[in-house]
Amino acid sequence: MKKYRLHITGFILLAMVALILHKYRNGTTLNRRETDFAITDYERIDKVIISGDEEMSVLAKENGHWLINSRYEAREKAVELLLQTFGRLMVSSPAPLSVQDEIMEKLLQESVIIEIVMGRRSRTYYVYSEGDHSPTYMLRKGSSRPYSMEVPGYGGNVASLFVPDEGYWRTDILFNYRLNDIAEVLVHHRENERGSFILRQSPDGEYSLYSYPGGELQEGISDSLAVRYLANFFYTPFERMANRDERLLIDSLLNAGYDHLIRVTDHDGSVSEALFHKIVLKGGGNNNSVKFDLFRLHALINEKSDMIVIPYHYVDLLLRSASYFYARQ
Repeated sequence: MKKYRLHITGFILLAMVALILHKYRNGTTLNRRETDFAITDYERIDKVIISGDEEMSVLAKENGHWLINSRYEAREKAVELLLQTFGRLMVSSPAPLSVQDEIMEKLLQESVIIEIVMGRRSRTYYVYSEGDHSPTYMLRKGSSRPYSMEVPGYGGNVASLFVPDEGYWRTDILFNYRLNDIAEVLVHHRENERGSFILRQSPDGEYSLYSYPGGELQEGISDSLAVRYLANFFYTPFERMANRDERLLIDSLLNAGYDHLIRVTDHDGSVSEALFHKIVLKGGGNNNSVKFDLFRLHALINEKSDMIVIPYHYVDLLLRSASYFYARQ
């Protein structure tokens, strides 16, 4: 009987300990609502709005394709990485109490704000990090405590995955034409007008070359070389969109004039144009001589409103001279 009573007493003590621990955990450890950052059904996300100090990117799915700011096609791989990131977000730890108020202030005043839309549902996150080697803190809208975050399998700074700059999300393709879609290509070399030209392709696949400027028909070109040239417009990528400092040069480049121009017109009348400018290197040489980047060019696109950086070897086959189209004996 005494032994039986000891068992009952021990059971009661264990129950009391469990109850105390349960209350303690509920009061002091992670709140499930505040720490529920991951979106397991991320395939249902329709729109993501990423806002920074002076930039905002709106990624929206339209007719099965992702667009950026309702104007440009978004890079599929970049969008897929972002969506998978939402599916794998995990709390690493609460923000330390000693700096919690400071982090909260940073999150509310200096953070990147992310709004995720899934049909009629939405979530808003605030994201802040001091740098690449610092923790990333996130806060759910309506919550009262920030958390240090991680993405399993990703070793970089989590905050770097949420980029408000439109240029980061846009496709890195300058020209993308099928051979038969091209009606005309105009190439103007400012310092070599004799090498400038207009190449035209009729709907029947006949090719003709004209001088530019002037528009005089040039006889005797090789059709096979014309086909080979136009085929290079099928996929022409670029390296990246220009950064904020580089974009400050746009007005100066327009005033100085381009070094090369490529204008492509398709049979529907749509036009794509790129104005190429040599990149001046800082501190270029002695005696005030100017040195240029031998590997890259700046290009103005989208009616001169955007600037890209493109390696020479991506476009050297497009920047041919008129003499290219004559067969060598």
